[in-house]
Amino acid sequence: MIRRTVSKNPRTTRGDLVNDLQRAGTKVTKATISNTLRRQGLKSCSARRVLLLKPVHVQARLKFAREHLDDPEEDWENVIWDQDD
Repeated sequence: MIRRTVSKNPRTTRGDLVNDLQRAGTKVTKATISNTLRRQGLKSCSARRVLLLKPVHVQARLKFAREHLDDPEEDWENVIWDQDD
């Protein structure tokens, strides 16, 4: 059941599997689930959090903003803006 559940939904957590098995009447620990999946050849991983802007990008944006702070409004009418709708 554990392998089938993880194969259908790879983002299933060990906690979800513990809860599913408890509802089915079987009490197991997260460590047991990890060991079982490892024996089946499945490995766990967690996504690493990636910062959206690196410090160099922040500095570049600030530099651009400061350089164009006093530009007249007419200059901005010629700029093509990307609109995500």
